[in-house]
Amino acid sequence: MKKNRLPIAVLVAALSACSSTSEPMRHYQLPDSAFRLPENAALHREIAVKIVLAEPLNGNGLLYQTDDVHVNVAQKNLWATPLSDALAANLANKLNENTAHSAFVPHKLAKNAKGSLKIYLDRFQGTHRGVTEISGYGQWDDGSSRAFHVQTPQIGDGYAPMLESLNTGLQSVAKTLAY
Repeated sequence: MKKNRLPIAVLVAALSACSSTSEPMRHYQLPDSAFRLPENAALHREIAVKIVLAEPLNGNGLLYQTDDVHVNVAQKNLWATPLSDALAANLANKLNENTAHSAFVPHKLAKNAKGSLKIYLDRFQGTHRGVTEISGYGQWDDGSSRAFHVQTPQIGDGYAPMLESLNTGLQSVAKTLAY
């Protein structure tokens, strides 16, 4: 009887060793998320850009919508820096490209802000439909706001093409918010 248990124990140990190997953890950086101060920033009104994320976006994992009602938060594919900081820098860069009369600065870097733009995001994700989706609204300090909902085609599979597509979508968001 004891002789039969040894091969079973070896088989169980071998199978558990196979199941313990897993995907490595990967960290991703949003393209264009290193803030660049515009050359003529001192000549313009500084506006602080603050990002407010909906709860599903507020974690470390990238989001992917698997069908019309389910969103998957990645466990092994994570943001390298807080998403709100990366988005503030990215959108400040893009807003500075689209406006000549203001200098947009991430709120954590703003020193002499004369105005603010809060950008609320409820979607920032890849989808099962082959597009990425960004939605929310921007609210200026005077109370005016502009909503946006952008879908951008994703070229290729995986998280890197998803981030490139989201970055393209952020250009459309910046054009919508620029005044």
